[in-house]
Amino acid sequence: MKRSNVILVHILFWTVASLIPHIILLVTSADMPKVLIIYQSVTQLYYIAVFYFIYFFISPVTIGSSRKLTTVLIILGSSVVFLFFLKLGKVIMLDSRYSLNLTQYGIYSPGHYAGDILYIIFYSAFAVLIKMLIKWYDDKKAAEEKMIQDHKFELELLKAQLNPHFFFNTLNNIYSLVYKKSDEAPAALMKMSDIMRYMHYESKAEKVPLEKEIEYLDDYIELQRLRFTDPGYIDYTVKGELENHEIPPMLLLSFVENAFKHGKKRVSNPGIIIHIEASGKVLNFIVSNYIIEEQPKENPGHTGIGLKNIRRRLELLFPNCHDLTITAKDGRYTVNLNIYLKTRINGT
Repeated sequence: MKRSNVILVHILFWTVASLIPHIILLVTSADMPKVLIIYQSVTQLYYIAVFYFIYFFISPVTIGSSRKLTTVLIILGSSVVFLFFLKLGKVIMLDSRYSLNLTQYGIYSPGHYAGDILYIIFYSAFAVLIKMLIKWYDDKKAAEEKMIQDHKFELELLKAQLNPHFFFNTLNNIYSLVYKKSDEAPAALMKMSDIMRYMHYESKAEKVPLEKEIEYLDDYIELQRLRFTDPGYIDYTVKGELENHEIPPMLLLSFVENAFKHGKKRVSNPGIIIHIEASGKVLNFIVSNYIIEEQPKENPGHTGIGLKNIRRRLELLFPNCHDLTITAKDGRYTVNLNIYLKTRINGT
């Protein structure tokens, strides 16, 4: 908790705690002797001193201790000591020194002693309680900060795993074009350069504009088109309003990459379907491809580093704000992802 907020709470509390007894005295007795008002003020200052002694010196030692009985005994023992100094202080400072004759007001009666003990116990226990609440709040904030840092660190690890995985596959594609001395190799290298630029400068951000992520995906898909002679093999559509939305960078790539990696090549068109639509605050993303009949047992369907990473990133970045459905039906493997996006304000 911020120090300024703690100080403000303390000031407000003691202002109210000091005014209430004086108000009660004035209401119950219109001709309240001035000496009792002085007595009450001095008593309240003493209670404040008791509170902060417990708050700064006793509470740090007792809080977190497994010896609960010891804590209670310390508070009770402190109360007796405080009561002695309270009465001694009042006698010396008020009664003896100024001849105020406080005895006539019952200040030294057993009932008044009992009241003083209850007040001291209350303020002592209250000091411990306040210290415990502040410690609980600070520990809670520290735990939340640690969780956020752990999530950021995990996301960075996931990205670090994703990038090499993507580069290995793409470089293999470009190598194949170069090996065949294809005229499309230079265009592929340019697309690869654009993708690397995006990954280097944009992927470090927590979120990027949705339209920029789509541009990046466009480059990747165009790079993949160079591998196929049939233009109808890839059915790629983008619809809706892409502006004023943000998305974590490279979030959609793994599904698209897996479709090209695991999809069956010699099939009727379209072999791969990629559909993106932004409607309101919902982003619908569909990727579908034909399934290769003989999949390795250790890697059936689209399992692997890329898909495991994307699942984990979705859990971290969109908890309870996304729906992911993966089906294998009629020879096609389909990923259907709905993400509930947040709208940017004034393009920021």
